[in-house]
Amino acid sequence: MKILFYNVADIEKSFIDQWAKSNNVTVKTLSVSIDYNNIELTRDYDAVVFYPGKAFLTDENLYIQLAQNGMKQISVKSTGYDNINFTFAEKYHLSITNVPNYSPESVAHFTIMSIIMLLRHIPIYLYPRQVAHRKDFIGQELTDLTIGIYGAGRLGSLVAKTLKYMGARVLVHSRTNKPELEQLGIESVDFKTLLTASDVISIHVPLNEKTHHLFDFDNLSLMKQDAMLVNTARGSIIDTNALIEHLQQGKFKGVALDALEDEEFFEITANPYYQALMAFDNVLITPHIAYFTQAAVRDIAITALDNARDIVMNGESENIVLN
Repeated sequence: MKILFYNVADIEKSFIDQWAKSNNVTVKTLSVSIDYNNIELTRDYDAVVFYPGKAFLTDENLYIQLAQNGMKQISVKSTGYDNINFTFAEKYHLSITNVPNYSPESVAHFTIMSIIMLLRHIPIYLYPRQVAHRKDFIGQELTDLTIGIYGAGRLGSLVAKTLKYMGARVLVHSRTNKPELEQLGIESVDFKTLLTASDVISIHVPLNEKTHHLFDFDNLSLMKQDAMLVNTARGSIIDTNALIEHLQQGKFKGVALDALEDEEFFEITANPYYQALMAFDNVLITPHIAYFTQAAVRDIAITALDNARDIVMNGESENIVLN
């Protein structure tokens, strides 16, 4: 059995090599993304792993070529699969798998760090537009705040529980009831209440048709004037132009973004959204690194490979999202 693995970073290589040896599977790694210049390489392999770019949303020919090259599956090397066109995948009989669970501590810890950095005005000291004196900006403590968690899956629940243990009042809005959180004193609320009652809102949902630009101008307007907003999920869940407009009007005590709209098209500092947002001294932007720990990278690579192998050998996987 042979697997072709695109988008491989140097840190992933050792984990992939160990998996290949222990599973007696040949895995060819490429650092580049899959595109028309290299998709023909899949003809020589039984399975393929990659992170789909935006072209996979609209370009049917990519799916045609994978099918013609003998592919039966696409193993997406991430939790999000919002760039996959399910109509095309189904039409050409391509099973889709993702990596739903990997070291949730990686993003959870990063999220909590980002919240605390906003509470202590760290962006102002990191990127001072003017001289920031030691006692100009007094901080806040978690015990004095209400923190809203939008999305209470495995990751959002871990963030909620950790913040509760640290002394914050925590609200969650989730598609399903979370009795295990409610037993800890974490309150389940509707979306509007989450927006209006929270001092800090942290986003932990996938990007899809329902969540795209969910945090638009009107919903951002419902948040407190001095609220803080943290996004370690997907950039397009927030309408960035609306966020910028609110910031220009003096809303928000702090904003921390680990994901930006259009980040797949630009290096971070070249992204027009980055340039516009960094004009504000209360904004912290990081380059989509919340997940990037050794444990998480290992889990993602191994799960993506397991998924590819399982589909080829058994026709099914525990992480299938389209069969």
